[in-house]
Amino acid sequence: MKYPISIFLFISMFFVCSCAGLGGFPLYSGSYGSQAASRLTPVENPATGLYGYVNDLGMWVIQPKFRSAQRFRNNGLARVQIGVRYGAINMAGKVVINPVFEHSYDVDNAITSMEKGRLRGIDLWETRDSKSGLYGFLDYYGNWFIKPQYYNARGFNDEGFAVVEVGRNRWGAIDRNNRIVIQPNFKASYEAENALRRLLGY
Repeated sequence: MKYPISIFLFISMFFVCSCAGLGGFPLYSGSYGSQAASRLTPVENPATGLYGYVNDLGMWVIQPKFRSAQRFRNNGLARVQIGVRYGAINMAGKVVINPVFEHSYDVDNAITSMEKGRLRGIDLWETRDSKSGLYGFLDYYGNWFIKPQYYNARGFNDEGFAVVEVGRNRWGAIDRNNRIVIQPNFKASYEAENALRRLLGY
């Protein structure tokens, strides 16, 4: 009875070693493949100069169609440049933040605002509308929270007020609901800013 058991153990060990191969593990596994596909790296296509994303196998997951692209953040969003404007996509390549921001750092701040769970409309970004040339304020999805209507605008402060140019050389201040809190009777932005500081007790 001892010989059949010894033969069985020998065959079992031989089978395990054969399956492991010289490296000890198979080259690919299902878990490795799924992990590789989830890690995306921005890469430039030398033929077009546009950026897309490849996985750990070097395969295009999001085709190169962006003028610039950043790595994905912890919330699964990455800043990209489409034309001359900036927005953000998710890991499926779908636009989440509309590419309407003038400045890349505004999109970075919008992504951070989402990560912090801020409510829409709490953080707003002044942006010039490419069609009308007027300024309005975007929420973190890149939608107009305050539609373009000002000749110029400054960003909202921590108290929720922004200095805006209502007409030529007519500066005042608004709140986040686009209500006038300082009448536009100042000829320069710094005069309205000083008035706002005095109003807030600075």
